[in-house]
Amino acid sequence: MRCRSRRSSRRNGATLVTGAARSRTGYGRALAVAALLAAPHLPSPKPVYGQDAAVPDPSAESAVSPAGVLGPWVLNEELSEDPVLKAGQAAREGRWTSSILQGEAASFADRRGAILIGVEDDSVLVLNGRGETRAFPLDGAWRSFDPGIQGRALGSNDTLSIETITGEWLGVDTFVREQEQLLRTTDLRSRRLGSVGLRFHTVYERPPTSDHSASDHPFVDTVRGFARPATILIVPPERGYRQLLSGRVGFQTLVIDPAVTAVKYRLDGRPPKRIRQPRYRTYIALDDPPREQTLEVLAYGAQGQLLGTDRLILNRIDGPATVHIASIRGKPEKDPTAVLVEATVPPPWSAHVERVEFYRNESLVAALEDFGKTTRTRPPQAIHVEALIESPQHHDFVRVRAKLADGRELEDAELLKEGDYEAEIDVRLVQVQVLVTDREGNPVSRLTPEDFEIREGNSRIKPEQLHTAKDIRLLLGLAIDSSESMRPAWSHLRHVVRSFLETSLAPEDRAFLVDVDDTVRFLQPPTADQHQLMAHLGQLVPGGGTALHDGLLFSLLQFRRESGRRALVVVTDGVDVDSRSRWQQAPDYAERLGIPIYFIELDRSAKPVIGTGSLAGRTSDAALRREQARRRLRRISRHTGGRHFHVDLVAHDTHWTRRIEEAFHQIEEDLRHQHMLTYYTEQPPDAPAEAGIRVIRQGLKLRSAVPLWTLE
Repeated sequence: MRCRSRRSSRRNGATLVTGAARSRTGYGRALAVAALLAAPHLPSPKPVYGQDAAVPDPSAESAVSPAGVLGPWVLNEELSEDPVLKAGQAAREGRWTSSILQGEAASFADRRGAILIGVEDDSVLVLNGRGETRAFPLDGAWRSFDPGIQGRALGSNDTLSIETITGEWLGVDTFVREQEQLLRTTDLRSRRLGSVGLRFHTVYERPPTSDHSASDHPFVDTVRGFARPATILIVPPERGYRQLLSGRVGFQTLVIDPAVTAVKYRLDGRPPKRIRQPRYRTYIALDDPPREQTLEVLAYGAQGQLLGTDRLILNRIDGPATVHIASIRGKPEKDPTAVLVEATVPPPWSAHVERVEFYRNESLVAALEDFGKTTRTRPPQAIHVEALIESPQHHDFVRVRAKLADGRELEDAELLKEGDYEAEIDVRLVQVQVLVTDREGNPVSRLTPEDFEIREGNSRIKPEQLHTAKDIRLLLGLAIDSSESMRPAWSHLRHVVRSFLETSLAPEDRAFLVDVDDTVRFLQPPTADQHQLMAHLGQLVPGGGTALHDGLLFSLLQFRRESGRRALVVVTDGVDVDSRSRWQQAPDYAERLGIPIYFIELDRSAKPVIGTGSLAGRTSDAALRREQARRRLRRISRHTGGRHFHVDLVAHDTHWTRRIEEAFHQIEEDLRHQHMLTYYTEQPPDAPAEAGIRVIRQGLKLRSAVPLWTLE
C-alpha cells in the first residue's frame, strides 16, 4: 500500500495536485473528462507492431506531457465525421470492413459526445462521455485494462496518441491541439490484413461556460457527475433504542477535508459555537422536554472560507408507513344494522397521504382525498378517517387502503362482526429486517410468522406478517477501496462488481457508490438507475492511499435518513493509514445502526502472522497491522449481521478471481433471503425498550434482526 503523495506537478501552467493537497481543491482524481475513449473493446495479446505500417506509429515519443490538450472538450458535430455513416459507406463501396469494426464505429459514436483529459500522479487520465475512465502511465509504458485489452499513451505538448492493442486489431487515437480546437483522428485497423480498417475525424471545442484560468482544475466543474470529496458530516450521538435527546448532549463530526481548520455548530439558527480542536467535538444543551430541533455544522478553512456544511434533524422519528383499523363500532342511533369503521394513517416524513379508500369485501364504500394541511405539517400528524358500512353480513370484511404520493399503497383488513366490534387501541406497526440461517450458516427461505417469537418485557407479541425480499425495496451501499495497491486486481474486480449490481438489484432497489483512497468521494448518491451506477463505477481509478475508517463511517451515514432493507458492501485490500477519524468511530456507529456490513478483504501478503508473544516478533510490523485490521473487520461484520470474506491473492489452491466471485455470490444470496417481520406494539414511539426476537423452529438460527426506523 502506498502512502499518499504530497507532490504537485505543473505542466504548461496546469497544476495537478495529488494526495493531501489535492483535497484542498475540493476535487479528487477527477482530472479526466466526460467523454469518449474510442479504443475498441476486444481481446488482446502482447503488443506487436511489425504489421501495422498503415497506422501512424507515435513510438518515437519517449513519454507523455500533453499540456496543450488537457481539459474538457465538447463535440462539434457539424465539423466531425459520422463514424457509423462512414462505416456504412465503406461497406456499400465494396471496401472490406469487418462487422466488428462497424460495431466499434457505433460504439465510438455513442461515446464521443465530450472528452476530458487530465494528469494525476504518474498517469494521464481520459474519461469518456459514458463515464468510463482509463489511466495510462506517463512514461509511455503499456498497461492492462479489461481482460485482454492493453494500451499506452505517447505524446508531448499539443499532441497525444493513445494506442490500444486487441487480438488482431490495433486502435490509435491521435489528438492534436489547434488553437481552441482539438482534432482527433481515429484509426481502427486489422493487424493481420492492413486493408481492413476505418479512419474518421472528430473535432472538439472548449465548453462555452468554462473559465480556463480561474483555478488549478478549471475543467472539473464542467463535467456532469464528477464526485467531489466529502468535507464534513455530523455523526449522530449515541443513545438508546428510539430514545429522544434532551439536556447536555455530546456531538462530533467526521471531517474528511484536511483543509478544515475550524467548525461551527448552530442549533435552531441560534448564534453558532466555534470549535477549533482537531476532532471538533462539543457539548450542546438541547431542550428538555425533548422536541424536534435542527443542528447544523459549518466547516471553514484557514482563510475563513466556507468549505462544507451538514444538517441533522434531532428527535425526528420516522416509523414505517402503515394504515391501521382502530375500531369497528355499531351505530344504533343512525342505523341498528350499520357499523362505523375508524382507521388511523400515521404518514411517514418521506411522502404525503393522497387518498384513503374503504372497501366492503371488494366493493368501494368511501374514498377520502382532502386532508388539508394535516399531512404537510412537520412532524406529520396522524390522519384519522372513518366510514359507515350499512347492513354488514356475518362473513363480510372491511379493507382500508391508503395511497401515498410516492406511489406506495398501504392496506389493513378486519372481519365485520356483530355488536360492538372492537375498542380503539393506539397501536403502531414495527418492522424488523431479519436474516435466518441453518446450522451450516446458509440463509434460508420458506419461513412463516409462526417461526418467530417476539417479546416486549414479559409480554409475548404475535407476529403480524413476514415479507420476503421481493416485497421490500433495498438500499445497497458499495464502498470500494481504490488505493494504488488495488491496481493488480482492478480489471477483474470491476467486472465482478458490475455483475453483482446487475443481478442483486431489482428495478425498484437503489444503490450508492463511495470511492475510498486517501480521501472519500461520493461518486453516486442513491439511485435505481443502473446505467448511472455503471457509469460512475467506470470513473474509479486506482491511486493514492487508504482512508478506510473515513470511508466506512461516511458510507454508514448515508443510511441515517433511509428506511427499507439496507446493506453495505466494502471492498478493501489495505490497512488504514490516511483516515482523519478515530478508528473506533466507524465500528461504534455500525453497531448502533445495525446495518449488515459485508467486507471483502483482498490480501496480497504472502507471509502469515504466526503465534503470539515472542513468536509474533517473527512477523513484520506490516503483517501485524494487517492482522489487527482484519480482526476489526470481522468484529464489525459479526456484530452487524454481515460477513467478512478474506480473499488470499497469492494462494495457489483456488485462483483469487474465483474467490472474489464466490464472496459476491454469497452476499447476493444473503440479500435475496432477507425478510421483513412486522408486529404491532402499544409502546410509544420513543419507548426505550427494544423487543426481543428469536427463531423457534428447530435447526434455524437468527443471524440478524435490525429494526427499520429512521431516528435523526
